[in-house]
Amino acid sequence: MDWDDIRYFTVLARSGSLSSAARKLGVTHVTVARRIDRLETRRKVKLFDRRQSGYRLTIAGERLMNDAEAVEERCINFERKMRGQSDVLAGPLTLSIPETTLIDLSAPLADFMRRYPDIELTVFATSAQHNLNQSQADILIRITDHPPELLVGRKLTDISLFAYGTRGYLESIDGELNKASWGIWQAAFDSNHGDRYFRNMVDDPQITLRTNSNSQLVAMVRQGVVLGLMTAPIARRYPELLPVCDDPLVTTELWLLTHTDLRDSRRVRCFMDFISETALRPWIR
Repeated sequence: MDWDDIRYFTVLARSGSLSSAARKLGVTHVTVARRIDRLETRRKVKLFDRRQSGYRLTIAGERLMNDAEAVEERCINFERKMRGQSDVLAGPLTLSIPETTLIDLSAPLADFMRRYPDIELTVFATSAQHNLNQSQADILIRITDHPPELLVGRKLTDISLFAYGTRGYLESIDGELNKASWGIWQAAFDSNHGDRYFRNMVDDPQITLRTNSNSQLVAMVRQGVVLGLMTAPIARRYPELLPVCDDPLVTTELWLLTHTDLRDSRRVRCFMDFISETALRPWIR
């Protein structure tokens, strides 16, 4: 059996819709529908009920799902371990990094590309939590105080976050945090972790904006309706923004991480060593 058939089956089963499965697989929804139809026709088994609300597993599909996921996991593990054995400084390398409005890593990435032109970078600048176990990325750069225990890597540096607002907004609250409305970055709206984290820094904050995009948070701070946290190098891009005070509200950590199966890949080692050597340059200060 074609491994791709199992992959299409498991992705559609988990997502429940052709469009969502197509986005995850990097194809069109028509392609997903055709692959599933062909699989069912060839094997003479109906795997999904087609409903207006989406695709739902039939009893037969449910019985096969555990085995399909086991095959999927074995194939992903094999592929990841194969990549981990690569000993050439050429070919693809996938990075997941913070949004540029959290930390701008374009300068060190450009330096890396100049030095290693045969390595083909794919860069996801996002707050999404890419899963290294699922081979969604080879390397993560994350702002966190608690890197996942199953990953390996190193702390690059500390990151200070300051409260910023426009001059007009700061004048309207007399520079007093207890009078301010806040915007906060919250990667997952189904979790209140962002609220809890923020309330540990600010006593009884009035949170009037939550967003999963740090770019949107910066944009709203620039509109003069909320205060928000950002690093000094990012805030310096916008002359209309001023810090509320000279001291950071929080200092957190910047980590460089990869999967244990990938740490011996020459491309992965090369990138991690390069970034570690340049991590204290002014682009994050």
